[in-house]
Amino acid sequence: MDSSKLNIVKGGPIKGSTVVLIHAVGLDLTYWDHQIEALTANHHIVAVDLPGHGRSTRARHSGSIVDLARDVAMVIDDLGSRPVHVVGHSFGGMVAQELAISYPDHVRSLTLAATAASFSDEARDYMRSHGSAVSAQGMSAALLSLPLSLAGRTAQRRPDLLERLTRKILAMDPNVYAAAWREIAGFDASDRLSGIRCPALLLVGDEDRNTPPNASALLARTIAGATMVVIDGASHMLPMEAPERFNEELASFLQVVEKRATPHPKY
Repeated sequence: MDSSKLNIVKGGPIKGSTVVLIHAVGLDLTYWDHQIEALTANHHIVAVDLPGHGRSTRARHSGSIVDLARDVAMVIDDLGSRPVHVVGHSFGGMVAQELAISYPDHVRSLTLAATAASFSDEARDYMRSHGSAVSAQGMSAALLSLPLSLAGRTAQRRPDLLERLTRKILAMDPNVYAAAWREIAGFDASDRLSGIRCPALLLVGDEDRNTPPNASALLARTIAGATMVVIDGASHMLPMEAPERFNEELASFLQVVEKRATPHPKY
């Protein structure tokens, strides 16, 4: 896909190190609002709408995770500031993994939030059925599992967040959404994670039922030197449910990486 057809927003000092944000399936770059606000003081922030999401047009390619990683790589090329710090949430975290594996010279550091590298057969069957239900019934079928994406306390104190998510999901193209879930169901990067050589931070909520802490633990064990942080009282919508803690951990990690004399070696 021509990267010019992808909607992006930029903020923060041009001379600062660049942080690229990749959202979850069904969402868009506006769901990084807390992170954009917190990080633009010290970093150049680039948030991307994946194809068929937000204000980006639907891709002509298959929408595979491999294709999406290539799209983001082209965005980074156009920025002219590689390698960059990459932050991916959920499905965006899978795209970020593929980006770090296939385009290592593009990625200075990798932050993976509420994501996974592989799934059980039972989980894959559920994901396929979820995508099939949306294909057959439309986006209303996607709402059944939406409350499970939030911690119980969040759902009680932030009904506005559930309403915001509901409106966004209902506005999604069901074909793009279902295709993404088929991609998630088939995703398995577990045997390639050792190829990720940049600094990595893994963030996960202790109440995440979609990609629980043990999914991040697999990533932490396999990516050399990776750091894993479990955030209490949060579920799958981690960047929105616990933005202060999320931003604190992310900013601290970026600061440590920035203090290193040079970016990771290019391959």
